[in-house]
Amino acid sequence: MKKSILVLLTLVPVVAGYLINNVLLLPVIGMIAFYVVPILVLIFWFYLGSQYANTTWKIIPSALIGNAIGIISVLLYVWQFIFETDETRNIVVAGFSQMFSAATPLYLIGRLAILFESQPNYAGRATMTAMQVIALIVMILVFMFGYIWRKNKNKNDREFS
Repeated sequence: MKKSILVLLTLVPVVAGYLINNVLLLPVIGMIAFYVVPILVLIFWFYLGSQYANTTWKIIPSALIGNAIGIISVLLYVWQFIFETDETRNIVVAGFSQMFSAATPLYLIGRLAILFESQPNYAGRATMTAMQVIALIVMILVFMFGYIWRKNKNKNDREFS
């Protein structure tokens, strides 16, 4: 697959996150999307990582290029929600910064992220920021597992031929 296509495919989690956010309030469809789409995105992300393994890029550049949108999203999130006040926050940038992580299984990540909060059973700024960072880490790991799996598969295929 061409490198330009691979880079373009890194936008899939943002599109999926946008889709989830827009259908979440629809009865039945919203909950199905909330639970199913993130699993499909993780499967796709594993596949995308495996496709990056077929390029000349090494694992670290591949992971950085493949997850650049996620890294930018976390940086935008921190800028908008940590360094800006409610009055100065740009709603478009703030909304966009959450699309990448919305495509991850937040129902699993949220349980881990709430541990970063100082008050028990409270989801505040620390929890929300932790969810963004944990979602990025999960996506990077899934991507790298796909990359490593494909490299090992290619290596084994060469050994047997």
